[in-house]
Formats: sequence, structure tokens, C-alpha cells
Amino acid sequence: MTRTPREIACVVTADIRANDAYANIVLPRAITQHSLSTRDAADVTALTYGCARWQGFVDSVLGLIVDRSLSTVDGEVIDIIRLGTFELLIDGAPSHVVNEWVNIAKRRTPRASGFVNATLRAVSRLSVDEWRDELSHAPDEDAVTVALTNHPAWIVRSFERELGAHEIGELIAANNTPAIPTLVALPGLAEVPRSSQRGTLSPYAFYADQGNISLHAGMKEGFVRVQDEGSQIAALLLAQVAEIRPNQVWLDLCAGPGGKSALLAALLTPHSGTLVANEPSDHRATLVRQSLRPFSANTRVMSEDGRDARDFAGAPFARVLVDAPCSGIGALRRRPEARWRKREDDLIGLTVLQGQLLDAALDATEVNGYVAYVTCSPDTRETVDVIDATLAGRDDVEVVDTGAVFDTLGTTAVDFRRGTAVQLWPHRHNTDAMFIQLLRRTG
Repeated sequence: MTRTPREIACVVTADIRANDAYANIVLPRAITQHSLSTRDAADVTALTYGCARWQGFVDSVLGLIVDRSLSTVDGEVIDIIRLGTFELLIDGAPSHVVNEWVNIAKRRTPRASGFVNATLRAVSRLSVDEWRDELSHAPDEDAVTVALTNHPAWIVRSFERELGAHEIGELIAANNTPAIPTLVALPGLAEVPRSSQRGTLSPYAFYADQGNISLHAGMKEGFVRVQDEGSQIAALLLAQVAEIRPNQVWLDLCAGPGGKSALLAALLTPHSGTLVANEPSDHRATLVRQSLRPFSANTRVMSEDGRDARDFAGAPFARVLVDAPCSGIGALRRRPEARWRKREDDLIGLTVLQGQLLDAALDATEVNGYVAYVTCSPDTRETVDVIDATLAGRDDVEVVDTGAVFDTLGTTAVDFRRGTAVQLWPHRHNTDAMFIQLLRRTG
């Protein structure tokens, strides 16, 4: 049976809600499975990503309408009223689309169709600005922050600490705006198309043309792939920090899903080097193997605990990338559901793990070798504090002026320095909020 874009959005949204699935993985799969036209694929994408991105605001509105906790509403029903509320308020759809969502409810959860109708009719009675005004009077300050910024309050506070109040509005707006997909043309395998708009930071980056990304030349072979420009810079800085000597062995300690590994392998291949890509999760290790398929001759994938890096075969390594597991609050443009999945308490365990991984990476690095500590989070607790705590117990590490290495790429970017580190931002650089600090092992 042919399903409409709204129905497919319901199916994908249910997977994200019930299984903690990632939109960027399950959505393309659904589009392919249903052989959607370009227009229908765009509609499903806008609904799915939009609803996930705006869930905080949507739930704030629904909380004023529904007479019980949203957590007690059946999952399929909450998906429908969230998607409908997003389409009415954020997407600006006319009120008659309520009938479309009621018809979907009749097919998916018939007993709730009246509830869906009444709820969405109530949503449609006010404009998005009128709802914002209603929500601004909530007695809970954090609830007001969620309603007005569409971010959890703890994330907004984290951003304010790093940026100050004068820039926070620009960052919030950037996070709430869908990013144009950025692609990477892996050096030695592909070139940036002359007809495409180039990236502004990485020489291998370009922006996707309108239409189906999978149709870009080189995508099928893995020579071209989706990769945020900030992620490209993280790999490039580790490669650029010093001359690459022949036959070096590099390590990507936390490699999944393999995008940075592929770029590192492409940069290392002309020097007859070897990249070891480690990913402790078996599922993600499979993704790394797929990502590195064009470089199978000079790469090796393993699935071990990164805290044991000092004992890995091939150690000590000439260079090590530590793209540490983190809160991911720097990638909210591209991972719309991520902002609602992390709590501030999660940082406690994450920062311990980050420090352990960085310490192990330094131990696994040869003298005069380099480590890149990278997080897709600008939060001081996951970045500067981890480095400071790790280096406080060592006398064999030199901090590298990472901004100076960034300058050698020929970029015209501004406001990227954060002490000795590089800090990229969505609203300044059109990238994820990537933190990158290079370190040199001295003894």
C-alpha cells in the first residue's frame, strides 16, 4: 500500500521515539524503501527533522492543551499530534491539514482520532507567536527557556558560558535552522565539482546541490560522502600539524561511524602509511569497515576498549585522533533529536571517560608524535577541563598552537581561536561546534 509523506513521517518518528534511532540513519532508509519522489522525500525530511528539532516547543504547546502528562499519551498518538503541531505552527500549514492528520489517526490508532482532532484544532486557534507569548508566562524559568529557544535550559546555559549573552541568539537561531548538507571529496579519489559551491574552511568540502544527495557523482563508490566541514577540519589539522613521513601508522581511537577515518586514510595513502581505526561498538565498527572500503589495503579496523590503546598492535602511533564520546550538543543542526536525549548529569560519566581516553591516547603515541583531542561539544567541562586535568598529571606533553596550524590551511575564517585550541561554531563558521586541540608527546 502506498503511504503518504505524512504517514512515512509517522513511521520514522516512531522509530526515533521508541528505539532511540538516529534520524539521519532511519530517514534515508525509509525514503529508499518507499521509492519516494524528490518532492515526497523533501516533505518527509522536512516533517521528520522539523518535528524532532522543534519537539521542545511543540511539547510546550501541547502541555497547555492536553489535560494530562504527555508521557501518558500513547506513543503513536503523540507522534501524530507532534507532527501535526509542527506542521501547523512552525511549517505554517493551513488549518485544514488537521483533517489529514485525523485521517492518519483513523488508520493508525482509530480510537484516538477524536482526541487528535480536538488537540490539533486547539493548536490551530493561535499563531506561533501567540503561543510563544502564552508560554513566556510559565512560572518555571527553565520551561520558559525551552519554549522560547527550543533548547533544553542546561544547553542554553552552557552556550552562554562559552559565548556570552550577546551571541546566544545567533547560535540558537542557527541550531534551529536545517543545515545544507556538506560533502567531502576524498583526496586522491574525487575532486570538488566545478559547478558546486565550495566550502569555506576545508579544501575538500562542497555543498550539496538540490535533489537526491545519493545521486552525486562518487557517492555510490564512497569517494564522495556527507561530512560536516568541522569534522573535516579535525582530521585535516592532525594531518597538517607536521610533515607526514613514509610508512607512518596512525590511530583513530573512537572511529565510528568512520567519516574522519576515511579522510585520514585518504591523506595517509600517498605516504604508504597505515590507519588503524578502533571502534568498541560492533555495530559501529561495521559502519567503519564500510566507510573504509576504498582504503582496505592500508587500513585495519578493530573493536577494543579505547582505554587500552597503549596495548594496541601497532603502538606507539605517529598520530592519534581522539574524537571522544561527548554530549554532542555542538551538532544540533544536523542531529535534531540529540538535544532532547542528553541530560546535564550525563556529562559526569562522559568527562571521566574522555579523560581516560585522552590519557590512553597519549600513552599510545610515539615521542614527537601528535594527538588531536576533538569533541562535538563546546562545553568547557568536556573540552578545556578534560585537557587541563589530564595534563596536570603528566610532564611529557606539549600543547600545540592549533590555531596556527589552522592558519596553514589558508582559511579566511575569523573568531576560531579558543586559547591554544580551535573552536568552530554554527553561526560563525557554518559548521558543527567542533572543539580541536593538538598535543605533542615529548617524552
